[in-house]
Amino acid sequence: MTAPTPENDPADHAVPNDPAGAAAANDPADAGPAAGPAAPSPVEPAARPRNIRARANLVPHLRVPWTDPRALAAPAQNMVWQGEDPEHAWIAEATAKIGDWRSFTRSVYLRWALTINASVLAEGHYRGPAAGQALVVNTLRVRGGVPRQTEIARWPGPEAADVYAEITPLSAAYGVADLYGALEDVIFELYEIVLTHHPDLLMHGPAFRDLRAMRDRRGDSAEAEEQWRAAWTERLAKWRHDKAFLGLHRNLLTLFEHARLQRPSQYQHTDVADWARTLEMIGELRHHVTHGMATVSEKLARLSNMPTSLTFDFVAGATLEVSLHHLQSVELFCEQLLTAINLSLMERAMGPLRNIVAPPEPAPPRAQ
Repeated sequence: MTAPTPENDPADHAVPNDPAGAAAANDPADAGPAAGPAAPSPVEPAARPRNIRARANLVPHLRVPWTDPRALAAPAQNMVWQGEDPEHAWIAEATAKIGDWRSFTRSVYLRWALTINASVLAEGHYRGPAAGQALVVNTLRVRGGVPRQTEIARWPGPEAADVYAEITPLSAAYGVADLYGALEDVIFELYEIVLTHHPDLLMHGPAFRDLRAMRDRRGDSAEAEEQWRAAWTERLAKWRHDKAFLGLHRNLLTLFEHARLQRPSQYQHTDVADWARTLEMIGELRHHVTHGMATVSEKLARLSNMPTSLTFDFVAGATLEVSLHHLQSVELFCEQLLTAINLSLMERAMGPLRNIVAPPEPAPPRAQ
């Protein structure tokens, strides 16, 4: 296994795009998500502690106005909607996050790439310059009633090199699991943007009569506003908890349905159902890793032998072996899925984008 090399692109470049402003509201696809028009004043969720996965941003996002000369020097990866139509406020918020999500998923990959790189270098170190040294590992043990640093393993240089060679592939496996978690964070954050601007989607039926009443009274006083915000935050948290058990692939499908998003008009080979199937495959591999499965399940093998299965090549009953290319495939899928979502959001606001070069589709069919 060799250490992965990060892309040369140091940052993402988002280009604000407002060619027509409110004129885009004449598009027939502009009636808002399935539940109807957007709420006149979306809920602003209380600030939450930063996701532990997002605390090391290795490739910060750079936003450049389309009028800035720098925008011509470095091709933009993201488009940000800045129209004035309040019906599209949720699209403006979502597209403004695409670059950050791209930085986030790429940073998660890079952390594991650096881990693999360090492991490969350590193996070489103990086979060469440090062959005469020992690798010592400590942990805590209670001695005299007090936790103390205690040696639990010691390997001579060549044995230490063998240890690193053995554990390096495991980093790729756990990297896949972590990157799937990052995808989960991104998809749910996008879904929450849709719901926050259209809270009626989560307030149907008699069970939420009181919540609807709080929403209607929120302008009466500061206390009423605070009561509504707290109740909505609780409702959103319960929704996310319940949705997490349905599978991320199903959540992607319902997200596109609720937001009335479609695959970008430039795409010809894949659709949302294909992307969801790829997500299901990655989720199944994560399940294998998280639960310490030794062999490949029938489900993972079936999902791995489809035209849109990335480089996944698992065979039912075979020993589970996760390689660097699997981790890199998932990172590539993150990149391409975010591009698809970005284009879909822009076309939701302004109709088909006919003057751009079609980007690579998420999990395109394999070459025969």
